[in-house]
Amino acid sequence: MSKPWPPPPDLDSLKELFATADVEGLIADECPIDEYDPEAKLFFAAIQNRSTDRLTVQHTLPILEELWINQFSLDETALAQRRPALLALAQQVERFFGPAAQPQTRQSS
Repeated sequence: MSKPWPPPPDLDSLKELFATADVEGLIADECPIDEYDPEAKLFFAAIQNRSTDRLTVQHTLPILEELWINQFSLDETALAQRRPALLALAQQVERFFGPAAQPQTRQSS
């Protein structure tokens, strides 16, 4: 029996995407790799029942922005500084889990 494609988002993958995005620069400043786990968990809870066609930048960026405002007590100026990194994170979510997601394969050498 084949599994649906794209796969639904899973928490471990989201944790990895959030850590890689390092929106606050905390991991670059040598914080633990799990520094963004709370944000990844909240995001996962917000999107887990959404269909694949709703996992686009248009739909996920506002969720990420609201989450960042709440988690980091940001005003509009501080949010604007983080918006490029949040946009990149939303694009990664769409790339891996959105409607146009493609299976990731290893390239032959």
